[in-house]
Amino acid sequence: MLKEQICKEGILYENIVGYYLFEGYDGELSSPICVSENMNEINDLEYYYTEFFSETSESDYHTFVQKYRFKGIYMTFRLNNLDLSKYFEGIKIDYKNFNDQLIAFVKNILTENGMLNKDDNVYISDGRLNIVLLNKNLDNNIRDVGSKILHAIRDSLDASGFHITRMFGSYILLMKNANKLKAVAATPIPIKYCPLMKKLLEEVGGDNAKKLIECLGKSDLRKQTKEMCNLINEVVIESGYFDTNRPLNSCEANVLFGASETMSSAFKTGLIDAAVIVSNNLGTIITTNEFNTQGAVKRMTGLFHTSPNKTILERAKEAGIIPVFPYTAIIDQLEGVKKAISLGYKKIAVSVAAQDNKLHRELERLEKENNIKIYKFGLCSTGIDYATAISIRDYADVVWSCASKYVKSEIAPNAILQVGVKIPVYIMTEKGFEIVKNHLQLMNGGESLSDEDIKSQESVIINSKDGLKVLKKNNIHNCSDCPYPCV
Repeated sequence: MLKEQICKEGILYENIVGYYLFEGYDGELSSPICVSENMNEINDLEYYYTEFFSETSESDYHTFVQKYRFKGIYMTFRLNNLDLSKYFEGIKIDYKNFNDQLIAFVKNILTENGMLNKDDNVYISDGRLNIVLLNKNLDNNIRDVGSKILHAIRDSLDASGFHITRMFGSYILLMKNANKLKAVAATPIPIKYCPLMKKLLEEVGGDNAKKLIECLGKSDLRKQTKEMCNLINEVVIESGYFDTNRPLNSCEANVLFGASETMSSAFKTGLIDAAVIVSNNLGTIITTNEFNTQGAVKRMTGLFHTSPNKTILERAKEAGIIPVFPYTAIIDQLEGVKKAISLGYKKIAVSVAAQDNKLHRELERLEKENNIKIYKFGLCSTGIDYATAISIRDYADVVWSCASKYVKSEIAPNAILQVGVKIPVYIMTEKGFEIVKNHLQLMNGGESLSDEDIKSQESVIINSKDGLKVLKKNNIHNCSDCPYPCV
């Protein structure tokens, strides 16, 4: 809940949830907004409304002391502002115009509803929109105005259109310009070759894919990132991966041992009743069957930030998908699992990507505290640091190796089973074995697979023209078609 998040962000006292800014005797002052248990409140993941009281004083230490007391309504909203420093060097987003326009729009909403007086506050701080309305109570009018503000936030974020995706280990920034989505920057590409991306690009990429693949073996980083942006613009965007009218139900399996494919198989047999995944323009979502699980991600290669959109939100609800952050499209898999638990789901699969793989420990804690089953998938491991790899090793159930040197050195030796050779999938736990075996059996036409044959650190399951085969590692030649270099 947002109130809990606010209290964790360094607020000194738990009953202080914000600040009221006002003009005192000698300039602008800040008075802490305090709440108590008997005050009405509405607490959600994206917004928090509460009645409040506030007391402060002003003094020149010599001639006077002025005491101030305020009460009213405090409203705060998450904005999902993008912190580019996590992914890109030297690129900053100036949110001043965005903030100014949003504040003006919100003030207009409040004025139209007769709620804004000259001493009230509307301001943005620490990635949140804050509103202080003096001498008002939390009633249905406040709820209605709050709903209008949430829609305004969603429309404003949609207009900016920021997204971050990933391909060949490179993070790509997309943003709207004149309402047209474009890839505008990419980080240096850390790997020279990936068999999965090569296969997918050859199927749909055309000349743009050929140009990118050709320049990966060269040292011209500027050309590489330029070709990467061209590929995203001409293939990914033009093919509709960010189209807000795209279908969200699908039975197409894009790869044999993919995460969404494994989850879809688990839905078919009742092994899970919910999946917490990520989708363009929706952020963290909860899917509820094999069709919307596969359809929500399609061929997506990694998503680390996205912007909300009203059209696809409505389509998601029609498809049985539950957006966890419907107004901001925040990506927060931990909150997504908490939401799924609160809705009564007890057999949940969740995927986390890149450095967010550190969340596996917290996910396991949630599993034990709530006495449920959570299948934890570690994805997009290229470039993860050592500490993240250890978190995956100790707490994840299934891990996709990608081009990670730490997955190969720290996770592979501790796996109870390996699936595939080119880009191995490592099964780390009994739960991981359960959900992967289920997927393999469906791939194998429902034919039962013997635990004795496949469950061994020395076993590797591969897919051949004759179906699934179980081989021993010492009978497998060195792979000549694996991602490289590992980073």
